[in-house]
Amino acid sequence: MNNDLNLICLPIALLLGAIPSSFIVAMLAAKIDIRDEPDGKISAAAVYRRVGLLPFVVAVIMDIGKGALAVLIAQWLNAGPLLVMLAGLIAIVSHQWSVFLRFQGGRGATVMGGVLACICTAPTLIGAAVAGLMALLIKNNSASFGIGIVALSAVLFTLQWLDIDVPPILIVTPSLPPPFTPYQALIGYPVLLGLLMTIKALQVKYRPGATLRPGAGGNA
Repeated sequence: MNNDLNLICLPIALLLGAIPSSFIVAMLAAKIDIRDEPDGKISAAAVYRRVGLLPFVVAVIMDIGKGALAVLIAQWLNAGPLLVMLAGLIAIVSHQWSVFLRFQGGRGATVMGGVLACICTAPTLIGAAVAGLMALLIKNNSASFGIGIVALSAVLFTLQWLDIDVPPILIVTPSLPPPFTPYQALIGYPVLLGLLMTIKALQVKYRPGATLRPGAGGNA
């Protein structure tokens, strides 16, 4: 497919990520505007607190779906691995700073889950399992999520250096450096996305009038 046509995946990812799922669900379900949440995040966690379980599940599915769809559309357009990763990153950033909500948004954990599940399925499931286990052990969602991200990158790194044959679940095949390959970018990709979440969290925590307690708030 023409390279210029492949680039269409980027504005599509921008629009998909910007869809304010949690805001829409809360408004439709209970006519509640969650933009006034004390923690400053327009997130699925806020929907759960204000509206209930079922709307929360709908918001989570929508967030995961828009991240996954941004990646799947890029793949369908036969975009290269780096362009697919860029489409996923744009979807997450667009969720965190949505143009439809005056650049407000959530941290992007659920959107990130959809992106990573389509880019590196099995390693993402391993990272999610590690994060879930750590959440049970240390009772800190943010730290557990960070450990899961590191575990995901570690799995990708291991696949490369052990030269393991893997089923077609990755957007690019493991290969040993040098030279630099898209797979090396993939290893660092989860960490980059995690840093974006950290930046968003700090922006929310230190915004004017913030009342967020240390460790408070969800990841969505």
